[in-house]
Amino acid sequence: MLFNSPKAAKRIGVQFLSVASAECFGRDVSPTHFASLLKECMSVNTVRQIHQKIIAYGLLSYPASLLSVSLPPLPSHSYVSPKSLGTGVVASYLACGATSDALSVLERVTPSPAVWWNLFVREHIKEGRLDRAIGVSCRMLRAGTKPDHFTLPYALKACGELPSYRCGSAFHGLICCNGFESNVFVCNALVAMYSRCGSLEDASLVFDEITRKGIDDVISWNSIVAAHVKGSNPRTALDLFSEMTTIVHGKATNERSDIISIVNILPACASLKALPQTKEIHGYAIQNGTFPDAFVCNALIDTYAKCGSMKDALKVFNAMEFKDVVSWNAMVTGYTQSGNFGAAFELFKNMHKENIPLDVITWSAVIAGYAQRGCGQEALDAFQQMILYGSEPNSVTIISVLSACASLGALSQGMETHAYSLKKCLLSLDNDFGGDGDGEDLMVHNALIDMYSKCRSFKAARSIFDSIPRRERNVVTWTVMIGGYAQYGDSNDALKLFSEMISNPYAVAPNAYTISCILMACAHLAALRTGKQIHAYVARHHEYEASVYFVANCLIDMYSKCGDVDTARNVFDSMPRRNEVSWTSMMSGYGMHGRGKEALDIFDKMQKAGFVPDDISFLVLLYACSHSGMVDQGLDYFDIMRRDYGVVASAEHYACVIDLLARSGRLDKAWKTIQEMPMEPSAVIWVALLSACRVHSNVELAEYALNKLVSMKAENDGSYTLISNIYATARRWKDVARIRQLMKKSGIKKRPGCSWVQGKKGTASFFVGDRSHPLSPEIYSLLERLIGRIKVMGYVPETNFALHDVDDEEKNNLLTEHSEKLALAYGLLTTSPGCPIRITKNLRVCGDCHSAFTYISKIVDHEIIVRDSSRFHHFKNGSCSCGGYW
Repeated sequence: MLFNSPKAAKRIGVQFLSVASAECFGRDVSPTHFASLLKECMSVNTVRQIHQKIIAYGLLSYPASLLSVSLPPLPSHSYVSPKSLGTGVVASYLACGATSDALSVLERVTPSPAVWWNLFVREHIKEGRLDRAIGVSCRMLRAGTKPDHFTLPYALKACGELPSYRCGSAFHGLICCNGFESNVFVCNALVAMYSRCGSLEDASLVFDEITRKGIDDVISWNSIVAAHVKGSNPRTALDLFSEMTTIVHGKATNERSDIISIVNILPACASLKALPQTKEIHGYAIQNGTFPDAFVCNALIDTYAKCGSMKDALKVFNAMEFKDVVSWNAMVTGYTQSGNFGAAFELFKNMHKENIPLDVITWSAVIAGYAQRGCGQEALDAFQQMILYGSEPNSVTIISVLSACASLGALSQGMETHAYSLKKCLLSLDNDFGGDGDGEDLMVHNALIDMYSKCRSFKAARSIFDSIPRRERNVVTWTVMIGGYAQYGDSNDALKLFSEMISNPYAVAPNAYTISCILMACAHLAALRTGKQIHAYVARHHEYEASVYFVANCLIDMYSKCGDVDTARNVFDSMPRRNEVSWTSMMSGYGMHGRGKEALDIFDKMQKAGFVPDDISFLVLLYACSHSGMVDQGLDYFDIMRRDYGVVASAEHYACVIDLLARSGRLDKAWKTIQEMPMEPSAVIWVALLSACRVHSNVELAEYALNKLVSMKAENDGSYTLISNIYATARRWKDVARIRQLMKKSGIKKRPGCSWVQGKKGTASFFVGDRSHPLSPEIYSLLERLIGRIKVMGYVPETNFALHDVDDEEKNNLLTEHSEKLALAYGLLTTSPGCPIRITKNLRVCGDCHSAFTYISKIVDHEIIVRDSSRFHHFKNGSCSCGGYW
């Protein structure tokens, strides 16, 4: 024949239409001749020309069984043999890589065998083209070919991996219509599909139907157990596994099925930290002979590590005959996450000795462990070693490195990591996040927002946040941006963003971390009204009950810092369980409000509840004593802390004691305490002493404290303001001017005093001498009347707080314009009678304003609550809660 000659074959492939068609097809048009031509085809063009001739002679569906020569099988699928000339053409197209042509032919072949359609579907799934796999399945149905028990599992697998619940449920209907509802192979695929689509209820219904019919096998049980593990129902998964070991025990199983069963259920134990159940499953694996298997051992190591039992993980590791890189990585990850870095690095050395390559998982585990433990610099060092080693980082590595940069505030390293991610294509530029809200690309974006926020580069953080389409943002995206504003930026922006988060379209439900961040923002702003709204939101949504400690502790802190410590106590009393933070938060709340006795009462109840006070507990207790004038009690607790509880006093503890002594006028003893400190006095010590010198007008000691702060390069506008106040009180105006000049030379600017107050129509802010508010005429008029009335009662303006070398009349006018007085007047104009007026000031409250408010509280029907940079002042009936200790 012509095609037996290499020369002829070459000519047919290149010049078929121009020369060969007449020669080849003019003499012999038999089906056998076409079959021989197909076997010799080497190019798509040749196949197309033969295909045209076969169609022209109506031989497309000619049975292969009637041919005297065999049609060519697929090289990669020799078990699939063409049953007609048409499928022979399909095979030839596929051999030449022309998939679209092959599909077009297959649609026109009668009958169109399901095995060929299955081949197309499976290949698309293998190459990750899941939507095309589903499309081919639909074309198969339109071509009139009935699916078989292979087609449907393939199609369901594509639906599950997309995932597409709508397509999956449509195929479910097809299964019922074609009588496959009793085929366990198909039904198992249905369970897996519904699980992957997140419909645990449908998966359970299908499984129940399988078991009711008695056609279930070990794969059915593995599928439903895996579904419950994936669906965050680990307890149900464990119950099903227990039932499975009894029911399936008598059914035919193989070793692979048993291995999958064990590997499936161990993540449920890990999520519950269920060590006893893990040991039971370990025993089950030994009993059925699957324990030496590497997959089972690796899963056991990982589970034991996550249950906090590295001792058991090490036993499994040492018992393994063959350890692969996964085994080593599981141990390294376990040690780093438990904080045992020494053991982790020892494993590193052993991996080198055993010639086990350090892959990206090994490095990522170490870097993540450092980052999670707050060892940011060590994490960055490990990342540098990883790059030098030649290992390519992945998204998980980058996220851990960004976390380390965030903890260190290392903006330049964070920017370098950002650039590296773009260079290595670990971060997309087209804002395509896959639509599932959980992709690695979105996780890297979230980590970048967190890093830039914690490095106080909010422009960059917000730019990345805004670049993420709203529909793609998940709860982490919103939380890191809100948390960044609340902790390091403008809390007002945090409140605005939270409002956007829960608004349609694409509203996202906040989690416990989001709630804690927004409560922190409310606390910073003293936004009690918004804080109450968040509290109501939490009460309506019961999903926060699992985070009762976390959310309730934040509520206690918010109410305390918003001036409503009684409501904070109500939240505390309503908690079903309390941890150390709960008790400490309540003590701190009482302390900042000057209610030292209540703080001591909470401290006693904390010990009766079985909690042992730590250094933080005593620090809060000393703070409460200091702000309540409880000098002797505070000194007693300082001694008890060291003597009875073995708590070593830190610089912060000494600062509280010095503050306690100095506020009460015992400056000599405070100075002696500083001299007897076992460590070098830190900046916080000198600030405490300087603050006390203002109260008691000790110029000499104040100058010494300021000089110490300057030598430590720890001075700020607050320190200079304190010394200016002290000089002004002593009428040393030249020194006041000198301090101002020194501040100017050092580039230190005094923060302008700002006070804000919540009224009926929102929050109003005021600066010194502010006349920008629409109600300014009424505000100044009311202030003038109030000052006149309290002067009659005995109020004398403390002109030394004017800090200007002008006459007394001018000083009186300057004092009247202080921001807290303007805020009070606005509050009196806009607040209903009997309601508290809550004022917040960014600096320490002025002494003259404190005196004026004490008198004003006698003549107004309001409690005046002022929060300054140090504490709360509750003015009522002519007295203040601070008792003069402020």
